[in-house]
Amino acid sequence: MAENKKIVSIEDKIPELKRYRKKKLIRHLTILVGFFAVLILVTLYFLSPFSKVNEIYVSGNRQLTENEVRRATGLDNTDFIVAVNNQKIKNKLEKQELIKKATVEKKGLQNLKINISEYQTVGYVEKKGMYYDILESGKILNDNAQKFPIGNRALYVGFKNDETLHDMVEQINQLPEEVARAISEIHLEPKKSDAEHVMLYMNDGNQVSATIPTFAEKMSFYPSLVAQLQEGQKGVINLEVGSYFESYYKQNEDVKAAEEKKKQ
Repeated sequence: MAENKKIVSIEDKIPELKRYRKKKLIRHLTILVGFFAVLILVTLYFLSPFSKVNEIYVSGNRQLTENEVRRATGLDNTDFIVAVNNQKIKNKLEKQELIKKATVEKKGLQNLKINISEYQTVGYVEKKGMYYDILESGKILNDNAQKFPIGNRALYVGFKNDETLHDMVEQINQLPEEVARAISEIHLEPKKSDAEHVMLYMNDGNQVSATIPTFAEKMSFYPSLVAQLQEGQKGVINLEVGSYFESYYKQNEDVKAAEEKKKQ
C-alpha cells in the first residue's frame, strides 16, 4: 500500500507569492482610498466659498466706473474661479463701446485683475441742445449726453452715426495732436462733385475747405501753410485739389462786385 503523502500548498512552498499578493492588495487599496480622498477634497472645495470668484480688481478706467466694468464681465461671486476663461472675458469687455483694449488675469486663488484702456473722445455732436461724445472708434456715445462739451474738442455738424463719420474720425486720428486741437468745428457740406466735402472752422479764425479721403494727408501741413500768411490775414484755405488761400477780404470784394454787376 502506498505511503500517505502530506499535501503542501504552493503558497507554503513559495512564500514570496503570498507577500506579492499582499503588496498588490495594499497598493490597490491605497489607490482606491487616494481616489476617493481626492474626490472628497474636490467636492468639498467646490462646496466651499474658496472656489468662487471673490474680488475683481479694475484699473485703467476713466469714464467707466469699476462697477460698470465688473458688470460687463458677467461674473459675480457665484461663479467658479477655475471656470473663468480669461480670453472670453477679454473678448466680452472689448465688445463694450468705451473699451478699446482689456487684459484679464487671475490673481491668487480667488481674484481677477482687469486692466482696460478706453476709447478717447475726439469731438462732440449736438442733438436737441445736448452734446454727445464722438469716440476715436468713430462712434457716437448715445447714452452719455451732457449740456456742454468738455475740453477743447471739435464740434461735428451734419454728421450721423455712420461710415462717413467713421472715415472722418479715422482721418482726425492721423493728425498731429496740435493740429487736431486747433479745429473748432467740422461741418459736413456735401457737393455734387464731392459727397464727402467738409468745411472746418479753426480756433485761429481761418476756415479750411477739404475732402475726407485726403484730409489727414493735407491737413497735417496746416501749421506751415498758416505760417506763410501775412500777419493778421485770415481767410479760407482750400485743400480739395492742391492748396490755395483766399482771404475773407477778397471774398467780400468778390461778393460786392457780383452784387454791383447784378444791379447794372
